[in-house]
Amino acid sequence: MKAAFFKLPGRVEIWDEPNPEPGEGDVLVQVLACGICGTDAEAFRSHQRDWHRRGHEYSGRVVAVGDGVKGLKEGDLVAGIGSLPCGECRSCRSGDERCCDHPRGFGSDAFAEFLCKPASFFFPIPDLRPEEGALMEPLTVAMDLVRDGAVRGGSQVVLIGAGPIGLMTIPIGKAMGAKVTVVHPSQSERRWRQALDWGADFVFHPDREDVVDRILKLLPDGADTVLVTIKPSVGIPLAARLCRVGGTIAFIGMEWRREASLTLDIDRFHFRKLRLVGSNHNPCSLLYPDAAELLKKKVIKADELVSHRFGWNEIDRAFRLSAYEKGCLKVMVGTLWD
Repeated sequence: MKAAFFKLPGRVEIWDEPNPEPGEGDVLVQVLACGICGTDAEAFRSHQRDWHRRGHEYSGRVVAVGDGVKGLKEGDLVAGIGSLPCGECRSCRSGDERCCDHPRGFGSDAFAEFLCKPASFFFPIPDLRPEEGALMEPLTVAMDLVRDGAVRGGSQVVLIGAGPIGLMTIPIGKAMGAKVTVVHPSQSERRWRQALDWGADFVFHPDREDVVDRILKLLPDGADTVLVTIKPSVGIPLAARLCRVGGTIAFIGMEWRREASLTLDIDRFHFRKLRLVGSNHNPCSLLYPDAAELLKKKVIKADELVSHRFGWNEIDRAFRLSAYEKGCLKVMVGTLWD
């Protein structure tokens, strides 16, 4: 089979590997579509790592099942589950699986023609298309961010960063009755225009205007919720200036290092009773049923979010586009386009 191997930064090659075979409890899947995550693109640009496999946003068709597998059969369309609750930590034992201390990941090696994993890592999607299935894992990130931000009907929400995850928070929030203002650079026109197409009430550009001044004129009391999808050291201080008294900042952005500093008016943060929440969707399996419904009902429109599609032999081009070009939304690679 064809499998992508990465040497970071900046190298990806397709190698020939033996086809995997399912053992007891395993399922062999032909990968039809695999999305390039923002973490993949960031790693491709700047991380240092020797040859390895990647890929965790995917869907496929069941090719074979091992002994003891129930609920899945050859021909079924499935979405890959990124993580499962461990079932053993204190949170899981107390019924709070959302705060599982040791979620089980599937291994992140889905940029390949075939993938073989335990059956528990596959979610049947009989009513969805492959591209929609490949969006389920990142969609759960957006869903959890909205939940951690305590967004509800009537909320005034500011979204900082309209990448694919941020974009998906917009229709989710709008469906709940929230109003959404977006902060995103003007150079990335395709993304901020997509934000408007998906219901954003306003878009402001930090490279062209004083977004704090513009937003606080629009929302004199500040936002109820600020969702941050960019680097926390940049996004959190900005968010703290935009929040109302008692407001919530939820963030998924990462710095990719153990220690990062940010400058924050901590007294203002304290006296305005702000709430800061690190949002982490793992274990994401808990959100898959609701994610499937959002896609089925077209609250999230895959056709509009997926901007570029490539076969396996074009994966280098796909990664360079995703990592370096501003004119793309979600980039996918897979057997569908071979």
